[in-house]
Amino acid sequence: MNPLYTFSQPLMFTVILLPCVLLGLAGVWVVRQGGWMLDSEDNSAAALAHAFVGVLYAVALGLMVVGVQSGYAEVEMVVMKEAYLTGDLYIDSNGLSDPDRSEIQRLTKQYLRAVVDEEWAAISRGEDITEDKAHLLLGELAHLIILHEPQSDRGLVVYGEMLSQLNALLDQRRERLHLGVNGVGLVTWIIVGMGAFMTIGMAWFYNTISPRAHYGLVGIMSVMFGLMIFLIVAMDHPLWGQFSVSSGPFSEVIEDIELWEKEFGQQTEK
Repeated sequence: MNPLYTFSQPLMFTVILLPCVLLGLAGVWVVRQGGWMLDSEDNSAAALAHAFVGVLYAVALGLMVVGVQSGYAEVEMVVMKEAYLTGDLYIDSNGLSDPDRSEIQRLTKQYLRAVVDEEWAAISRGEDITEDKAHLLLGELAHLIILHEPQSDRGLVVYGEMLSQLNALLDQRRERLHLGVNGVGLVTWIIVGMGAFMTIGMAWFYNTISPRAHYGLVGIMSVMFGLMIFLIVAMDHPLWGQFSVSSGPFSEVIEDIELWEKEFGQQTEK
């Protein structure tokens, strides 16, 4: 996992923004000290080229930000579907006969709690969860459901629905684990970095009479670039770090199950 995702949000913000600003201001200082600024007459032509490069880069960066946000929202939707499918399995299992019904409900609750209490934090730290408790519990639950033999026509109908839900649940979990830890590739980051360097670098050479104005304008550009990079990095891997997708839907399902048990548990047992 990228070490940036082990930082707190304020520290990550500082680590990303500060180098961007320092690099931008350092470039202005180097150019002014070396006397490499453009002639005043060339500022207009340079501004036209700078505007062209800036627009292209802004469009590319904007599309990247939108793509990252869409990926983040997609993982949020997958998390909700996985949690709600797990809750549906618990509710529908009331249509099955014991002892499988009780065992399915027990494993379902344990899976939900394992995801919330253990797996979510482990994924946010970038740990391997292929053999974690939640993974093993879901495997045991799937095995139990597949081997169940319905004892009535009603049980047969419920069992068919539960098999469909189980397959959907397994797919949603795989999708969450895949999308949640994958992000923008190295080639894309290289292009983003080169584009930023060219866009900010061209502003270093403007013939600005006031050094304060020159530093200020380039500094603002660098801050804006740093903010965009921070947003992309924070949302790039939706399940990593502090700025990650919430496990709230799983907690909500646990609360719904507890409410269900209080209202209908005794009736079900009868």
